[in-house]
Amino acid sequence: MLIGYAKGSFDILRQKDLQSLDEQIQLSKEDGANVFGLGIYDSNLCENLGLSTPLKSLDDRMKIMKQIRGIDFVFPVYSLDDELIEAQVESAYRAYEKEIEEKTKENEEKKYEIGYAPGTYDLFHAGHLENLLIAASQCKKLVVGVKANELVMEHKKRVPIIDAEERMEILRHFKFVDDVYKYYTRNPNVANEYIKNKYGQDAVVFVGSDLEADFSKVKGLKVVYTHRDPELMKTRSTTAYRKIYLGKHEKERYTGNLKKQTGYLDRKEEKTEELER
Repeated sequence: MLIGYAKGSFDILRQKDLQSLDEQIQLSKEDGANVFGLGIYDSNLCENLGLSTPLKSLDDRMKIMKQIRGIDFVFPVYSLDDELIEAQVESAYRAYEKEIEEKTKENEEKKYEIGYAPGTYDLFHAGHLENLLIAASQCKKLVVGVKANELVMEHKKRVPIIDAEERMEILRHFKFVDDVYKYYTRNPNVANEYIKNKYGQDAVVFVGSDLEADFSKVKGLKVVYTHRDPELMKTRSTTAYRKIYLGKHEKERYTGNLKKQTGYLDRKEEKTEELER
């Protein structure tokens, strides 16, 4: 059995990193690899290599990367010693084989045909992953809605760290995602028109339990609330990671006078400017 693998920190997912990973996976298959593993650096190794200390835990990074298309198994990397890495690869592959053998009813009947999971998905993290996996486990197809930059500004009064187009490309790399849709209104009925035209039926909407008040007035669609632990959200949410990220990177770009720095305007202000012109 020929095993291909790559390694890295894989903390903040970026489109260019996933594209590079695509290239490595494809080339390994061309060289005859049957499976592909991914080694994730632990925090100490990142520091020893002069890399930024990861925002996310090793466990969370491994959970996320295991769901990327083309990745069969993941393993932790504590040292760049070749022999130690080879031992980790072999151990992780044996666990992967056992996991495959234990899988039952892969095509188990699911409750719903189409699921729709809207969100910003900025600085993609384990909380996002858990909610999407719950939705995917209940739906034969999953459409992920990605909030447009303008709507993030209007709703949360802040600029997303990662642009909407890149967030969409990142989500397309996940095994359980069948389609990605960019939305400019929080009304899920508008997204459902796109889904119904494409797939022939209404979607079931999946959102975190923290958004129950926002979606309680939605009419005509079934809404399923996935559990989000308030205590976990204090340390594992976009807001929590954003604070850490901004402490390390271009803080001024995402704070202060957002209109001058980004060109984003509130929709009411845009209309006012148009009238004045």
